[in-house]
This record gives sequence, C-alpha cells and structure tokens, in this order.
Amino acid sequence: MKKQMLAAVGLAAFTVLAACNNDEAATDDTPVVVVNGEEITEGQLVNTLKERYAEATLQEMVQRKLLNEQLETAGITDEEIQEELDYFRSTYQVEDDEALLDLLNTQFNIQLTSIDQLIDEYIIPPLVIERLGSQDVDITEEEKRAYFEENEDMFSLQVEASHILVEEESEAEEILEKINDGEDFAELAQEHSTDGSAANGGSVGFFGTGQMLPEFEEAAFELDIDEVSEIVQSPYGYHIIKVTDRKESYEDFEAEIEEALAAQQAKTPNQVLEEIISNADIDVRNSQYEDLFDADSDNEETAE
Repeated sequence: MKKQMLAAVGLAAFTVLAACNNDEAATDDTPVVVVNGEEITEGQLVNTLKERYAEATLQEMVQRKLLNEQLETAGITDEEIQEELDYFRSTYQVEDDEALLDLLNTQFNIQLTSIDQLIDEYIIPPLVIERLGSQDVDITEEEKRAYFEENEDMFSLQVEASHILVEEESEAEEILEKINDGEDFAELAQEHSTDGSAANGGSVGFFGTGQMLPEFEEAAFELDIDEVSEIVQSPYGYHIIKVTDRKESYEDFEAEIEEALAAQQAKTPNQVLEEIISNADIDVRNSQYEDLFDADSDNEETAE
C-alpha cells in the first residue's frame, strides 16, 4: 500500500503538469503565492513538480497501461478481480463502493473517482504481475518431497481447533452437555466463550507444538477430527476443545509446499515489468524522456 500511496502522489503531481508537455520550461509568471514579498510563480511551481515527479509518474502510467493490456495473456478473470475487490472491502471493513473510495481518500490520500479506477490502477496491475511471474514455474514431485524433508521442523503435527473458554467449571459442564446433545459448537462459543476467538465461533486456526498452553495442546493433539474434548483446566479458566482438522503427513502440507516453491521460483515484479517494457512498442515523443524506457538505463538505475 505504501508504494501505491506514493504512486497516487505522483499521479496527482502529473495531473498538474498535463498542460506542460513540451521540452520548454514553463514560463507562466502568474504568482501562486507571495512569501515575505517574494513571488512563487506558476511556472516555478510547475517546473519543480515536473523535475521531481514527472519521470517516475510517466513510468508508472506506462507500466500500468501495459499491465492492463496483459490481462488476457495473464488469464485474469472477472471472478478474480471481484475477489480482490471483496478483499479490499473486507480489509478496510466497508460494505459499499462509495465508503471504500471515501476511506482510501481520507486515510491514504488516494483520490479515485470510481471503483473502475480502483480496479484499473490498484487491483489489475499486481494480479497481472503475480500471474505473469509464475506462468513458467514448473514444480516437480521430487522438488516438493525434498523441500518437505529439508524442512521437517516446519511440517510437524499441526491441528486446527476451536474452543470455548469460561471461568466456572459448572458453566463448562452445562455447555459440554449441550454439545453432546447436538447443539452447534460455534454458536455456543459465540454465546458463552470469554476468549477473543468467540466472534469466530471459537476458532484459533492451525497451531503446532509450543504455540498454545501446554494443557490446551496436550488435549488438542489427542483428538481426532470433529472430536470434542472433556473439560480442560488452564490458568485462564475451563476450556472445551474441538479439533476441526489435522496436518501430519506430506499430503497434508503439499499445497503449502507447492506455494512456497512457486514463490521461490517466480520472477520478481521488476523482472516481469522489464520483460513487458522490452517487448512493447513505446514511441517517446518528448526528448526529455527519450531514455526513460531503455533497458540499459533501467538496469543502471537498479544497480545503483
């Protein structure tokens, strides 16, 4: 998000420069502000903005345009774009488009006029970069097995569990009886649990050895999937634990291993952008920016 915020600042600056698209310095002597009798003119302001922001912003605009053109090649679907948009709403806890745009404006100074603009400028580019970067990745079964064996500590037994925590043992006994009678564990957790996980139906996600209270772990690791524990006492009160999933074999961790290896083998965002730019037909018509999209100059800047 920080990079996106910087891009937004640059874009705002470039908007101010839109009228000054020639090689000559702006010469408008109209005062913008007078400080202790000294004028700062329109021309001085525009030239300063152009010097500081124009190259970076023009580069950003070209990259964004090229990435949007790569949508079909990358195979990004409308459903994926919608998922990312939903993630934006969920992350910032807003329900409608207007509220999301207002939040981005007030909190991050990202001024967008529509959700389509948000999609074009902040959702599509990273999706395309990620997809193009991983298109040529080919992970073999041997590589996955080797990664599993080399990182055994990362892939020891893990369980996914939910729990209900109460202060009094008598209350725990009543709740356990309701569970045994078929009442919904998650609903009972939301209603009775004093733990912060109550809002999520008591879910604490996956955990391995050493991540939870010893009493909690010992009980949880003994449970099968969908099995509910007896009452477990800890310094925090009385727990009722339900295990919802277990990971202990290669097959259980295979998806995570493949994701980790894919991240290692994928091209970096800079590599993706360099390839797209080198294959694009970019006709620079302002001599001030004639070297901006040269591969050699890009590499020199990166090296610096």
